[in-house]
Amino acid sequence: MVRPHLTVVYCNEPPARPISFSEKLADHCAILQGYLDTHITRNHSDTTVYKEEHFLQGWFEGVMVQDELHPNGERQLLIWEAMMPILGRQRIVEFSKGLIISGLKPRTVASHLGSLRRLFQYVLEWPYIKGSSIQSISVKYGRIEQPVLLYDYPVHAIDHDDEGFVLTGERLNDFYTFIWEKYIAHNQKKLTASRDYTMILLAGESGLRADEIRNLDALAPHRDLFYEQGCIQTRFGKAVKGSGKRIRKTDFTQLAQETMRVYEEYIRPKFPNAKTNPALWLTESGERISYKTMWRNLHVIGIEARKAGLNLPPSFGWHSLRKSFATNYMEQHPEKVWELMHKMGHINLSTLHRYVKFNRDYFDRCTNRIVSEIMSSDIEKNHIEK
Repeated sequence: MVRPHLTVVYCNEPPARPISFSEKLADHCAILQGYLDTHITRNHSDTTVYKEEHFLQGWFEGVMVQDELHPNGERQLLIWEAMMPILGRQRIVEFSKGLIISGLKPRTVASHLGSLRRLFQYVLEWPYIKGSSIQSISVKYGRIEQPVLLYDYPVHAIDHDDEGFVLTGERLNDFYTFIWEKYIAHNQKKLTASRDYTMILLAGESGLRADEIRNLDALAPHRDLFYEQGCIQTRFGKAVKGSGKRIRKTDFTQLAQETMRVYEEYIRPKFPNAKTNPALWLTESGERISYKTMWRNLHVIGIEARKAGLNLPPSFGWHSLRKSFATNYMEQHPEKVWELMHKMGHINLSTLHRYVKFNRDYFDRCTNRIVSEIMSSDIEKNHIEK
């Protein structure tokens, strides 16, 4: 029997050239920017893009990797390294555990993991590096896979809400009164303080999101305030699965109208560019107010309100005022659920129920009314029988 001769074939191709960290970092940034650019094509707000970019950049820069070739001996994590088989998954598991141990809300944990999962899914669906020429990530840096699994998300995170209560009725009016009578009076910048008061009252009376309020216009051609019809329109309603900004109208209550008339007649004209910049809310430099400034100013007002003895929700913010509107509306119009969904810009009840937070007094009033109706019915029935 003649045995076949085995031939050993050697690969004479030169070994892959070493890749500098600067080139790797450039590739990492190109991939990340490609993902962030998809927010624009999906019509996401500037706020959404900023939050996503801020978190993702911070996450990769915060995870340090030992690297003897780097001058510092360590460097930041890169996208394909986070997606390495086994090791990438181990990193995500440790990160998820750390978030839970640190006491973050389940919804926040789910938000962080969701940001990472969406990025990695994008990379898997378009696994290339943009540059002078398109390169395959797996060819240049090795195999990649999705390290974030749906099993990593906290159970029922979307239903978790420890805000405790929302400002409704007299509590909300007390908050308005505090800003008007005390906060503005003791504030050196009365012009901006008065503007913030009007914004806050409008938020509580209309249910608009912070970004929707920020983008309201006072001048033509897109004036968004309609006193005669008693409504406010937003042309920047939250998009649904990339459907684009949606126009929506909501309530313009009598209180909001009276306050807004004062603002438009006496306060807004004192800001620079009031006659040329269509923005309803202007800054001291004559520009449209930023999302960041809105949050900072409300945070400061919340601190001062607590010092004055007001009881505010633990996580008080612009979204809390949106919940105030929803809860007040349902207490006053319990039969108009579908109308409230339209005013809030919701497409299903499962979203709306997270905004309506009835307090104990409301339940007691409902219970007493039901008991009274039952007793009245029994009395009438007994009277007829006799």
